Amino acid sequence: MSQGLKVLAVDDNDEALFALENLLKHYGYEVVTAGNGREAIEKAREEHPDIILLDVVMPEIDGYQATSILKSDPVLKYTPLVLLTSKDDLDEVVYGFEQGADDYIRKPFEGRELLARLKAAVRTQKLYQELLRAQETNEELKKTLHERYSFSHIIGGSSRMRQVYRLIEKVAASSVPVLIHGESGTGKELVARALHFNSDRRDGPFVVQNCSAFQDHLLESELFGHVKGSFTGAVRDKPGLFQVADGGTFFLDELGEMTLPLQAKLLRVLQDGTFTPVGDTKPRKVNVRVIGATHRSLPKMIEQGTFREDLYYRLNVVTIDLPPLRERPEDIPLLIEHFLERKKEGGRYILEKGTLKALLEYQWPGNIRQLENEMERLCLMADEDRRLTPELLSPQLLAKQTSALRAAAPNGTMKDEIEALECRLITETLRRTKGNKSEAARELGISRSNLISKVQQYRLESDEE
Repeated sequence: MSQGLKVLAVDDNDEALFALENLLKHYGYEVVTAGNGREAIEKAREEHPDIILLDVVMPEIDGYQATSILKSDPVLKYTPLVLLTSKDDLDEVVYGFEQGADDYIRKPFEGRELLARLKAAVRTQKLYQELLRAQETNEELKKTLHERYSFSHIIGGSSRMRQVYRLIEKVAASSVPVLIHGESGTGKELVARALHFNSDRRDGPFVVQNCSAFQDHLLESELFGHVKGSFTGAVRDKPGLFQVADGGTFFLDELGEMTLPLQAKLLRVLQDGTFTPVGDTKPRKVNVRVIGATHRSLPKMIEQGTFREDLYYRLNVVTIDLPPLRERPEDIPLLIEHFLERKKEGGRYILEKGTLKALLEYQWPGNIRQLENEMERLCLMADEDRRLTPELLSPQLLAKQTSALRAAAPNGTMKDEIEALECRLITETLRRTKGNKSEAARELGISRSNLISKVQQYRLESDEE
């Protein structure tokens, strides 16, 4: 258990220190010694011991002061520290713990007792190491989240998206409400996260709720919480999401689905930061930034009497309009590259020209989310050669290609015209590539095996590679 462990032993009594050093070496510990508190601090910073044994009564800097200094060090605070004291006063022991000591042993002590305390210190050291790893992981996750949701990491270089970036940059540091408007799949939540992680609230919670996911009475309980007995099934108090989001940001997606009574409660939170849980009479106060999002036209809903005008003006301090993907086609190649980059483990995928052409020409009614799913499907369906060929496209995109061919085939049946067009394309490409099937397949945007099958189907003559 002691193998490889280094102990810093500190005592201003030379004889006591010599005896302690020999005892520790007898138990197999590597030992570093110090004769006073100042030297102990220097040795601890130089040697990085696994355990510190520190005498309390010493000149200049005593054990309590040294403990306080060592436990204030960002690195040494994770080192188990055991005080050696001849005092049996409870107040003295408590004071040592208050300075940061992990344990104490009263002098004089027997070897067995010291060994037991050292074993306990080793267990403490393991707990400290686990805590340190957890904290490092937490910091790394925070850093990753900040980088991931930084506005500069939202994909798109079009002029419409550059306007979005500028707006995010201007309003992120503020706590004013923001209304994000855009079709489903345009990345409204990603923009909300970018606003949060680029604000002073980044270390606070980021809470998300889709207002269309619950019925009215359940949504009220979800947002504002409830007290025990307020309705059937309320067997205990439950905090609402506004309370959970205190000190951070609350993203309300599809808030256009809220009923008028719930809109009135949301308005109150925006006005004075207070709300009342279901079944309670005592209001609660929170400090929350609200970001709302909707695909609906709220001005039209106001005209129809389904959305409160006063709530709209409270939310609409700043509006960020996200353009649909069909209005920024120049961003599609960037998004495709981004999605493929995330799937490059095991090797890069090869996107054939015909596949890219189909992806660029499609209107993407489901926007970025649909494009992401399409790229996921292509990578999943690809063969071992990792070529993303047109025949791997989803039925929706293939149907779009078929419709385009149908429009260009006014004579004969659609099947005849498609086959005739396909035959001409293959013939011309094989002639141009001098019969090289691999090169022809690349130009046509299909796999080599598929091309060979078509050559056999149409009985085309060509030279082998």
